[in-house]
Amino acid sequence: MKRGLSLLLFFVTVLIFPAVTHAQAWSGIISPGRAADWSIVGIPGGLPDGNWTQCGSTISPYSGTAAAINSALASCGANQYVLLGSGNFNLSSSIVFPANTTGHVVLRGAGANSTFLMFSGSGYPCNGSATLICIESNDGSYPGMTGAATVNWTGGYAQGSTQITLSSVSGIVPNKTLLFLSQCDTGFSGSACTNGSSVDNGNYFVCSALFTGSSGCSVSGPDGNTWRANGWQMEIVTVTAINPGGCGSTCVSISQPLKHPNWASGQSPQAVLVQPVPQDGVENLALDGTATGSSAGGGIGFQNAYQCWVSGVKITNMYQLAIYGLNTSHMVIQNNYIYRSNGHPDAYAIRFSWGGDTLVQNNIIQQWKNTTANDGPSAGDVVAYNYSVDQIVPSPSDQMWGAYWTHSAGDDFELWEGNAGDQQQNDNVHGSHLSNTKFRNFLWGWESCANGQCGTFTLKDETTIGSIDSSNVRYANVIGNVLGTPGYTTGYVTTVPFAGGYAYNIGAGGTNSPATPYDPLVAATMLRWGNFDSVANAVRWCGNSSDTGWSSACAGASEVPTSAPVYPNSIPSKGDTSAGMGSLPASFYLASKPTWFGSLPWPAVGPDVTNGDVGQCTGALNTPGHYSGLPAASNSQCAGSSLATAWGGHVNANPAMNCYLNVLGGRPDGTGSVLAFDAKTCYGAPSTTQTAPAPLPPTNLTVVVN
Repeated sequence: MKRGLSLLLFFVTVLIFPAVTHAQAWSGIISPGRAADWSIVGIPGGLPDGNWTQCGSTISPYSGTAAAINSALASCGANQYVLLGSGNFNLSSSIVFPANTTGHVVLRGAGANSTFLMFSGSGYPCNGSATLICIESNDGSYPGMTGAATVNWTGGYAQGSTQITLSSVSGIVPNKTLLFLSQCDTGFSGSACTNGSSVDNGNYFVCSALFTGSSGCSVSGPDGNTWRANGWQMEIVTVTAINPGGCGSTCVSISQPLKHPNWASGQSPQAVLVQPVPQDGVENLALDGTATGSSAGGGIGFQNAYQCWVSGVKITNMYQLAIYGLNTSHMVIQNNYIYRSNGHPDAYAIRFSWGGDTLVQNNIIQQWKNTTANDGPSAGDVVAYNYSVDQIVPSPSDQMWGAYWTHSAGDDFELWEGNAGDQQQNDNVHGSHLSNTKFRNFLWGWESCANGQCGTFTLKDETTIGSIDSSNVRYANVIGNVLGTPGYTTGYVTTVPFAGGYAYNIGAGGTNSPATPYDPLVAATMLRWGNFDSVANAVRWCGNSSDTGWSSACAGASEVPTSAPVYPNSIPSKGDTSAGMGSLPASFYLASKPTWFGSLPWPAVGPDVTNGDVGQCTGALNTPGHYSGLPAASNSQCAGSSLATAWGGHVNANPAMNCYLNVLGGRPDGTGSVLAFDAKTCYGAPSTTQTAPAPLPPTNLTVVVN
């Protein structure tokens, strides 16, 4: 009987706790305190609307306001979609989804190369911006508002915990209510987080305050207003039950384990309650903002949204933002083509603020200043397998802008995987970033000025770096990436702000006054492992003397933070196969090769990839009419020169890069007009059924038999 009860308890444990018991793909490489479970991002199982039913008749193309589309959306029941037919819709007002907490409604077109929404006039006020398509809850909570529904968080702070205690559960609806968890920044306390000051503790430093010379850390101060001043660390969870197992009347279970390792009662933790709109989506259509000029800043906007999505959409000529989310959780942005910002000096193609656990996957972004930006606290997002080219600005200069960017304190536990673009940067403009990971990205650290994209400038030589982690970016993990441009990237590491021509910038301060200083703890806490750079033209396995290339590529210097304060990392046991180790995993969030990779090699980038199909166009850099120095996949793409083997053969085109270069015929430097995109043409499957990460199998479980 005891044996039977033990086995029953084992199987119950497997069913209830799969998220916290399965082994992580990064196990044996990253120490647990420095990483998160990224297999839970986005919508588990993928987009849910594959079997949803159509609501009403297909709407044929017309000219006028969006009232007919808005009325159709408002008439839908749960798990239904409004279908727009093929042709041009010339709309003089915005499309606005019903503002409720019911959701489960989709706006669907016949394809991004078939259904065209051509907007004019001003945008709808959505999440603080004028937006052409708006999805928002009728819960109007926003960061900095007075009177937001707030409770104190009184217990259950351990990293990995899935059960916490609050001061009250009034207003909480299980499996509906989101908790925006936060606490005071390092050095602050009190219910308003105004007691104390921002003094560096020498390790896990959460900071947003302006650097004054004796306190603070950031170049420009906090990134606007959050729920409380000096309270920028944040995670978003869903309440799944109240008083589970009789743990207490104000004890709740939450949908996922806590990520941060530093939650503490002394920093006045709180939770803001938000009632979101769930599972609304936009898919398989095109929208254009040319005629709106600057009167509509955004393309598709979300506020207080959960498990919503944009999939298979072409967005062109938006003024500032193509897709923007405020107070969002577990979103999916996938299989889209986003072309050209329309004049704003600070344009972001995909921007999320006060969010978390969003999946930004397999998108093509062309001619935007920044491809993705966490511009406000956001934790646990995955930005993966995107392709970005030509980071333009309205007033060109010799400075290169980075494709993938974090810009605010609280942008922690982020994963960038498999992306192709000029740069990933964690900056110091608005504060610290903690425990972020770059894995198997191709970051070439340079842009061409050959064909007019730089204005009167003939070259880019400022911030031309593949990987940037500025001051107060601590406990970062940089693993299996390919960095730099042969013939241009000549330096390995710099610590000088805005320097160019290096593979890395690590710990640089600012040029503000007083100047934010160089931070030696960025390098001292950073794990670098198995990265290829075009300076050494080799992979660096720099742990200890038993690793391949210890004397040559590593010059006897370790890049594993075994002595880092608080959260050290041991020498990895995977990756360096020449030293007898097992190989790196293909992904840190996907359990297997996704269907949208098709026949393309998997993994696409990394030290274990050989005979990659991406090479470098030959010739003198910045030669007008040529694409010399840029990555391409065939001789025909090099416009008068040839394709040479480069990057050690460690790079294959990911699906987005392959679609842009080989299917759409895009230019390697990103110049040129908008391309005729449809996700089905590139990826061979309906974009409504794209893959989301599947849970990894549970391991390390023990059955006790008496």
